[in-house]
Formats: sequence, structure tokens, C-alpha cells
Amino acid sequence: MSLTPGTRLGSYEILAPVGAGGMGEVYRARDHKLKRDVAIKVLPEHLAENPQALARFEREAQAVAHLSHPNILAIHDLGREQGITFAVTELLQGETLRSRLESGRLPVRKVIEVALQISGGLAAAHEKGIIHRDLKPENIFITLDGHVKILDFGLARTVPEPAGDEAPTQTRRTEPGAVLGTVGYMSPEQVRAKETDHRTDIFSLGAVLYEMLSGRRAFQGDTAADTMSAILKEDPPELSEPESGVSPVLDSLVRRCLEKNPGERFQSARDLGFALQSVSAEKRDSGGARATRVSQGPEKPSIAVLPFVNMSPDPEQEYFCEGMAEEIINALTKIEGLRVAARMSAFQFKGRLQDARRVGDALNVKMLLEGSVRAAGNRLRVTAQLISVEGGYHIWSERYDREMEDVFAIQDEIASNIVNALRLTLGRQELPRIKRPTDNLEAYHLYLKGRHFWHHRQPEMQRRALEAYQQAKEKDPSYALAHAGIAWIHVIMGMYGVLPPNQACSAARIAAERALSLDDSNADVLISPWGVAFFFDWDWDEAERAIQRAIALEPNHVEAHCFYALQLSLLGRQEEALNEVRRAQELDPLSTYANSLAGWVLLAGGQKEEAVSELQKALDIDPDFVLALPLLAGAHVRNSQYDQAISVLERVTSITRRSPFWVAWLGWAYGKGGRPDEALSVLRELKERTEKEYVSPLYISWVLSELKNEGDAFHWLERAFEERHPYLVYWRLPVFDSLRSDPRFDDLLRRFNLTR
Repeated sequence: MSLTPGTRLGSYEILAPVGAGGMGEVYRARDHKLKRDVAIKVLPEHLAENPQALARFEREAQAVAHLSHPNILAIHDLGREQGITFAVTELLQGETLRSRLESGRLPVRKVIEVALQISGGLAAAHEKGIIHRDLKPENIFITLDGHVKILDFGLARTVPEPAGDEAPTQTRRTEPGAVLGTVGYMSPEQVRAKETDHRTDIFSLGAVLYEMLSGRRAFQGDTAADTMSAILKEDPPELSEPESGVSPVLDSLVRRCLEKNPGERFQSARDLGFALQSVSAEKRDSGGARATRVSQGPEKPSIAVLPFVNMSPDPEQEYFCEGMAEEIINALTKIEGLRVAARMSAFQFKGRLQDARRVGDALNVKMLLEGSVRAAGNRLRVTAQLISVEGGYHIWSERYDREMEDVFAIQDEIASNIVNALRLTLGRQELPRIKRPTDNLEAYHLYLKGRHFWHHRQPEMQRRALEAYQQAKEKDPSYALAHAGIAWIHVIMGMYGVLPPNQACSAARIAAERALSLDDSNADVLISPWGVAFFFDWDWDEAERAIQRAIALEPNHVEAHCFYALQLSLLGRQEEALNEVRRAQELDPLSTYANSLAGWVLLAGGQKEEAVSELQKALDIDPDFVLALPLLAGAHVRNSQYDQAISVLERVTSITRRSPFWVAWLGWAYGKGGRPDEALSVLRELKERTEKEYVSPLYISWVLSELKNEGDAFHWLERAFEERHPYLVYWRLPVFDSLRSDPRFDDLLRRFNLTR
């Protein structure tokens, strides 16, 4: 049955039809409870009236809902009203991949971008035991900002499959979510009606990849039977023709997906994703469009330390493996004449098994250090090998069987062995011993855990990082780096509204001062008082002295250069800011943070198109990097691309579970984009949430500034100034544009010790 606009299904009001298919009709609807627009899919009678099938659908929908993955269509609710069974999902703006393909094949870069996101969604689902079994262009949606969503995930399990050796009786093309898959995208085991597992989705993705690259289907005959015969017996034509732009490596990758035998395909979507990333890195390097390479003379030795592989029974030992590699990186950076790839760039290859030459080319280094760690009780086994990128041979390798207390000695020995191997080019210089940061091994492990969580940059990970740092401090009150970590986490929590500014500032100041009193010769320690001086005290001179001293102590400290660029941009010293951020990018080309900061500096300086290019570098590395996404949305707004900005920010609010900070950005974009009702809804949400949690008045001022209620906006902005909200230092961001045009903003800047 069709629903008319105005029909109510519980708290949902039908607004307009969106489309229809084999899995039912889809409508745009208004969720009056949470004040948002959603999509409602009304399930067909054959499913809704079958209790067994409906129960199975509900179980699978619940499993998909628990995934909460950005590349899988989010399921919000299931309901039954007036005899109508329906599913509520997020509402998407954009088009299906099928619609995109109607105009022909996609550029190779775009194909890899889309395929990486699909493989990420598949990997998350497969790890939860959920298989799609009907992956095809109709079930892949591309939003206005290029974000990919897999539709109808898991719905293919709603009714039983045919058993035994019988061929499928359904030979026509099915609509999204149909049980037996779609002819042309089925795997051989589906065609034979055999048992399927996650590798059937790998085959289907291979067929989709082929079609995106060539503009034609991998398997298509005159009849459905002919198509199924081709799936079982034939290979599609080669992709790597001269005019196609498809490399033999990419062609080989697609063909591995399309192997008839599941055992010969990629064995997981995550492995496929790693392979796609390798092709992407190779393409960027060969094309030169986005690679930021460091120009070095051939005589200068260079090395990348890859994350050590965790061979321990406990998967949570991952933090220790990262810490082992990071300490060696820190030691090697002190060797004169040796160029060391920065942590973030080297760690992009974590978990990948790849050719040494390819990794070396991507990182522009001549040698790789790789290894493994196995920890069991108090025993530690570490293996390490130094590999020549050019020939792929081992320069040296060593195994260390020690007690856990010997971890610092092992790190020293590995670094010394590298220096000895390079003695001819480096000369006879002594390697500074790795400084033991604490005598308490348990505190050291807790600090490494904090670093591990911190690098994930998600709000919940920040809380886990703070907990680990605090525990490290309790185990060893004289551990300077633990105090510095506590200080910096509080700076971040104050900036993003997790804590009120006065509470965050007080905790950050105490921890930073304690860290500095314990060790004033460490760049990581000096960054924490910079954060307090810059974000809370607004003491620009003191902040500049602190960050300059950190850089003097460690000239290759990527984040220190980023932070200095941030401060210089705030002060209007644009050329100096660009120089600092470019230095950070040279040091760490694959750093999502450095590339995002480059985007911010350019955006603050009015260079919108250049800013988008830099932000896209960060998102090429991590499509969900939440520091880059709002800046990209801001650039879209300044280009009057409001729908794209809103789509980006709706995605961010989903990723961050509607954190007030990001919700406020979204409300601001709604107002900018001429959608006052949605902006008002966000405003009401923020004000209601102030009764239960801290919500900065700054966020409310952003939304009000686009609702033509400037008086109220400045009232809330003044309150944010009085509580010294640290995010005010970003006054050049687009969220302040409408406020900044008011003369009262100049008065605020004057009190802020700034001028335009």
C-alpha cells in the first residue's frame, strides 16, 4: 500500500515518497521525537506477514544497527503501526552508484576512493558475522560529499536460501535486498546455490569494481542463464588497456576478487582494503598530484620504522608494539645525517603485508625496520630486521629474548645496530642512549596505552587516554610525560566541550606545571604549557616562547610545527604560518593532522580552493578524520555549496554520536543553507541539553548567528568570552563569519589582544 503525505506512523510523519523496490516502498519522513528527517521503508506483505521471516529480519537489522559504521546505512528504528511494518534509517542525499554509472565509467582515483569505503563497511560487517549477498551498484549510495553508504546490508538473509545443488529459480534481476542476489553480481557459489560466506561479498565487490573501471558489466549474457554460465566459466576482458588508465596491478587486484574458487580470492575485506590502499599510494606517487615528497640527495641515508607486529596472545598488546617502534623512531631522529620517516606516515602501513620497494617508494626511504613483539607474562621476545628497499634483502636481523624490564635496553640495541650498519655513511658518531622515562615499568605501559588511545582522536578514546595517563601518574608521580599527557587531554576536552573551560583549564594548568618542573628538556612536555598559554590564557607571547623552545629542542617535531602554524595564523602572520605547516607536511607527508592544519591555514587566509585540496589529502588517508571534515564543510559554505556542507556535517554528528560541538556546526550550516526549521530544531536541542550536560554558550551563538537574531547571538558569544572558551582562538573559522561582520566583534578582539 502507498502512504500519503501526512500519514503518521508513531512519532514519524510521512513527507513524500522517495522510491520503491522489491524490499518495499521508501518515504522521506519527519521524526518528531528527535526533530530530524529520516527515511522510512515500508516492508512488503510477504515479509511482514511471515512471522519467522520477520523475526529473522529484526535480528539481522539489530545486528546491522549495532555496527554503527560510517559506510553502512544506519538503521534507527523498527516499528509496526496500523498493520504496517517499517524500518527507519538515516536519510541520504545524493545518488546510487547505478545512477552515477549511467554516464559512463568512473576515474580510477574515484573508483579506488569508493572501493576503499565499501571494503571498510564490508570488513566491519563481516567481523560481526553479517554478510550482504546482494552487493551491486543499486545498493551502493554516494552522498553529495562523496561519502559511500552500503544499502540494505544484511537484508538478504530474511528468507531461507535454496538448499542442495539446485540452481536458483529466480533468474530475473532482483531489487535491493532480494534473497538470491542479483544475476551479474552473484558469486559462483550463489549461482550453484551452495553455502556462502563473507567471500561471496568479495566476488560481488570485484564485479562492481570492474564495472566502475570499465563502464561495462563483468558478466552479462543475452539471458540470465547465459550470465550465470559466464560467472561459472568465463573471465571478463582485461581492464589494463592503454587508454583505460587502469594499471596491471589494479587489474590483477580486480581479478583476484573475481576468482571462481573462494579460497583464491582475498580472504577478507580488510585485506582487500589494504591492497586498494597500496594501489592508491602507488597512483599518487606516480601521478604526483597529491604526494608530498621530501627531496633528498641519493647519498643521504633514510629509514622508516614500521609498527611492530603483535604476536602476543593478548590483542591489547598493540599499544606496546606501537610504543616500541615509536621509541626507536625518537632515538633515530637524533642521529645527524639520518632522515627518519615520521611516525604517522610510517604507521599508515600498519597491518599490511607489502613489497618493501612499494613501502619505501611511498615513504621515500632507502631502508625499512620491521619487527614483531611477543609478550607472555614477564617474558619478552622481540625480532627486528633492517631491510634494503632497493634489493629487498636483509641488512641485519636479530632476536631478543629478555625480561620485560629490559625493554629499554632492547630499544637501545636495535637503534645501535642500525647506526653500526650505516657506519660508512654516518661516520663514527655515538647514539644517544634512549632515556628511561620512568623506572616503573607498569607506569610506562600505562603511558603507552594513553598514547595509543590518544592517536585515535575519537572522544571516547580521549577519555580512555586520560584514564591511562592518570593511572601512570599514580604509579609514578615523577613521570613527566604522564603529567604532560593529562594536561593535553584536558586542553582537548575544554576545546571540544567535554568539560567546562574553567574545569579543563585548572586541571591542564596543574598537570602542565608539574610536568615542566620534572623535565623541561622534552618537546612533548613543553607542548602542554603552550596549550595552556594559547588556548586558556590567551598569552600569545608566552605561548610563542614555549612552542619555539619545543621546536629548538626537537626540530623535527611534527605537531610542534603544526601548533606554531596555528598560532601564527591566529595572529595574522599568514606567510609564516604556511611555512611552518609546510615544514610539518615535509616531515610527515601522510599525517592527517598536518594536512588538515594546512587546510585550516589556507581557509583562514581566504584560499578556499587550495584549502579543499589540502583537506582532501587528509581525507584520502582517513575518510572519517573528524578534524578535517568540519573544515571541509566550512569551505563548502564559503563556496555557497550548502547541501554538500550539510551532508558532511550530518555525517560528522553521526560519527561523534551527536556531540554538542558538532551538532552546533550542523545547526550553523542549516541556517547558512536556508533551512531555518532544522536550525531552530538544533537550537532547541542544544538548549535542552544544557539542563543535563555542559553545552558551551559559544555553540548556541553559532546557530543564532544564522537565524537573524544577532542580539541573542552576541549575548551568548559574550558568555563564551567570559568563560574563556578555548575555541575562540579559531575566530577566523567560517562559523564566526556572520558574527565577525558586526562591529562588536572588533571590541571582542581588542579584549582578546588581537586585531583583524
